[in-house]
This record gives sequence, C-alpha cells and structure tokens, in this order.
Amino acid sequence: MKGSTKKRLIVIILVIAGSILGIYLHNEKKSADQELNLAWYRIEETAKMFWLDVKHTGKNPNDVEFFPSQDTERMMERWKAVTELYPEAGYPEEAVERDDWFEVRQIFWGINFREIQQKMIEDIGVLPEGQRIGESSLRDYIIHRSLYSLGPVLVELGLEEEDH
Repeated sequence: MKGSTKKRLIVIILVIAGSILGIYLHNEKKSADQELNLAWYRIEETAKMFWLDVKHTGKNPNDVEFFPSQDTERMMERWKAVTELYPEAGYPEEAVERDDWFEVRQIFWGINFREIQQKMIEDIGVLPEGQRIGESSLRDYIIHRSLYSLGPVLVELGLEEEDH
C-alpha cells in the first residue's frame, strides 16, 4: 500500500470512529436527559397525588423534600379508615412514617381498589335503585373525598356521615 492510500484509510477510519463516538455520546446524553425528566415527573406526580408540599434544595431530583399538607393528612386518614374495614386496602403506615412517598405511591397504585369497592357493595347488600358506581370511585374517594357515586356505600359502612 502506498503512503497516501494508508493516510486516506487512516483518515476514513478516524472519521468513522469519531462519528460512532459522537453518536454514542449523543445517545448517552439523551438517555440521561430522559431519566432526569422522568425523575422530575415522578416527583411532580407524587406531590400532586398526595397533596404534598415540595422543597427543592438543589437542581438534582435527589435534592427534593416532601412535606405533608393538611390535605395529605386527610387523604391518609381516609385510606387508613378504609384499611381498618378492608385490610387489603393496605395503608402503608411504615412508609408514611418514614416519609417515603415514592414507596407510598407505588403501594397505592398496586392496590386493586375496584375489587375492594365491589366487596363494599356486596357487604351493604344493595345499591340505591338504578345507581352505578364508577371503577375508580374508591380511589377517587381516598384521594379527593369524592362522594359522587360511592357516597351511600361509604355512609352505610360508617366511613362518612349522611348529609342532612
């Protein structure tokens, strides 16, 4: 091989290697950015779901502290009350005491509230005539104290008081 052909071959190899390295580094940065965005999304959704106040102590998602609000406390009270009647509702007392809100969120989404809701309906015997209850009514009750369709069942079970 001539010297000029060798030089061209080396240049081509270096250009290809540089391109591969550039693509790799770009993908790594893109992946890291996606992970960072996912971490911030998880923080935001956890705070919204449990009515938590958030303190940002830095630019890193690990530098975030959650503080329960009065709404958080009321939500936890509803969840705990449901768990007292239906243990499968799984109120995570230890995780709440540790302020591990990511674990609390994971536990909450892992519970089949629809199944518990069906059990509640069976336990009271009947629904008011013509009334249907939405799939997420119990979950909505715990999070938002929504009494829309599940209200009569909750009153019958002693979880809520009847409005006069």
